[in-house]
Amino acid sequence: MIKITEFPGKKGNYFFGSVKVGERGQIVIPLKAREIFGIEAKDDVYIFGELNKGLGLTKSLKIDTKELEKHEYYFGTAKVGEKGQIVIPQDARETFKINFGDLILVFGDIEKGLGFMKSTKLKNFAVKLFQAFGGGLQDIQENNRGDINEEE
Repeated sequence: MIKITEFPGKKGNYFFGSVKVGERGQIVIPLKAREIFGIEAKDDVYIFGELNKGLGLTKSLKIDTKELEKHEYYFGTAKVGEKGQIVIPQDARETFKINFGDLILVFGDIEKGLGFMKSTKLKNFAVKLFQAFGGGLQDIQENNRGDINEEE
């Protein structure tokens, strides 16, 4: 697990590390994220998403449901389990191509809630950025043992 990081110059923006997706689509919200955002067992969290940004969840409805519905997708709610687990709704997993064992990066913004992104999305963005500035895909693939998924 990567250590929690607060982004410099952006108070209230965090990177909490990564989590693996379980067989039934469950993920564990990192403890530090639950503490900072006040998420406890049996809380309902609201799940929304945008294809180019990833999934998000929020506990409080400072943003009302009408605000959530403005996002590309609104997947409803999930109940937080005793160990901080939530199950990503099946529709969300299918839409965002999230499968068992996928590595999910966890971000947080005090105003907006928590965000989740498949690590391959960020890796593919980094590859494209590297290519744009003169790097070669072959070098990156050799360093990553060729596991870059071009389809995402």
